[in-house]
Formats: sequence, structure tokens, C-alpha cells
Amino acid sequence: MIGAAGVLVSSAVAIWGLPAAVQSSEVAKKAEAREQKKDQQDDAKEERLTVGPAIDIAAAEPNLFFSRYQFAFAQSTTGAESLPDGGFASEEYRAWFRKNKGLPVSEATVRVTIFPVHRGTVVIQNMRITDLSCRPTRHTGTAVVPPAFGDSGGDALPTAVAFDLTEPSPRPWKNEGWAPTEGGWNLSGNAFAKAIYLDGCENFDARAFDLSFFTEDKDCEFGVEVNVTSAGRGDEWYRVVFPGPRLTYKVAGRPERYETSVVSQSVAGPHVLRGRYTPDRPLPLRKGTF
Repeated sequence: MIGAAGVLVSSAVAIWGLPAAVQSSEVAKKAEAREQKKDQQDDAKEERLTVGPAIDIAAAEPNLFFSRYQFAFAQSTTGAESLPDGGFASEEYRAWFRKNKGLPVSEATVRVTIFPVHRGTVVIQNMRITDLSCRPTRHTGTAVVPPAFGDSGGDALPTAVAFDLTEPSPRPWKNEGWAPTEGGWNLSGNAFAKAIYLDGCENFDARAFDLSFFTEDKDCEFGVEVNVTSAGRGDEWYRVVFPGPRLTYKVAGRPERYETSVVSQSVAGPHVLRGRYTPDRPLPLRKGTF
């Protein structure tokens, strides 16, 4: 009798499913698991808004398509067959440039955007150069000369900051910009003489900075840190992570001449391999009072 009853019960479960009480228990467990997961997500979000880092930082490489800068390779390009098939504004050109580890020469600009994370106000107080290492340039092989055309522009202008890496302790100058009529860059005062305030939380502010670096005739590698004050965490320094990702950035120095040169005469046209190339002198930095 007991065996028969067991068979009947098993058959009923197979046909009609689990008893209502068991189904209800499973539903309750799933609901509880969902609530626990939501609570964990809420706790993580709360920790991010109150306990974790006060800011996020995004850094972008200079746009090769809209640049008046020149670039260089350490090694010499000696065969025209090694040149990219696509024009200056092509992915083939980008890949060729990356493969040869090209660097901007004498000056470069990186756009850094800072996003506050904490509730309340985040205050950007300062920026500094770290781990600076400079030596006579090794990038004497090939000059890469882009075609002449301008920047695409934009609606919102970022805060422009300049670092002269030839200074014993490079300072964050306010970059007044390139003055064609004066033939140089105008740097005037401390870019952070007035602190920059950003509102945090979910609907946060953000601020973009164009950081320009000047090296003259030295190859320089360096890092950048941002000084931030926030409620609950006080004063802290945050490291900029450059695309790659990497913690340092490199700018090549200007040599006396390059062994060869690759010239792009137009954005879409073919590249021309030429002989030795003597670069122009870097534009001077005209500094006011810091």
C-alpha cells in the first residue's frame, strides 16, 4: 500500500506540478534573492556616492586629423613601399603611425575630462607633473609632416592648461593660446589660481581640460595628477590614466634634422617619401607672472 501511494504521489507531481505550498516557497526565495541583489546594488551605489573615489577621469589622445603638430619616428623610413595606402585621414595611416610608435614633437595636447562622483561639491584645486624623465631626443629617424588644415572647432571650449617640461618643477600655467601674429604661445598666471567647483551626485557636472606639454629638444615621459577636495575624503591626488591604458605620456624632442621625412600633401592624397628634413624651431613660450 505504501509503495502504491508513493507511486500515486509521484505521478500527481509529474502531471500537476509541485504542490501550491512548494511553488509559493520557491517564488518567495526568488523574490528574496532579487531584493538582496537590489540591496547590494544600492549599497554599492551609495558607497560610490559617499565613500569611493570622488572623481572619474577620462583622457583622450590628440586628434591627428585636426592638428598643426608634427610627429616623428625613432627609426628611419627608407622605402616608399612601407608607406600606408590610405590618405592622412584613413585607418591605414593610423595603423602605420601606431606600428612605428610615432610621437608628437616638442609639444602635444591631451584632453582630460573630470567627472565628479560624490554627492555635494567636488573642488578641483590643482594639477601637477609626476615621474618626469627627460633626455636628448632619440626620435631622429623620420619626420611625419601632416597636411595643412585647421581644427574642427567646437561649441564648448575646455580649460586650457600648459606645462613647460623644461622648468625644474613644471607648473600649471593658464594657456592663453597660440598667437600667430606674435609667433608664440602666451602663458599667463596659474591655471588654478581660482578653484573649480563641480556638483556631484547622479546629475553631475563635468569639466574638460586641454593639457598642453612643451619639451623643446628633449624626449620627455611623465605622469599627471589632479588635486581634488571633497566632503568626507578631504584633499586627495588622482592619477590621470592615458589611453592604452598607461600611467605616463611621451613627447619627443626636436632634433637638428631627421634622416628622412614623410609628407602628406593633402588629407586624401598619397604620402611622399623625401630625404633629410630640418624642422622649424618650436614656437616660443611667452610667459607672464605665475
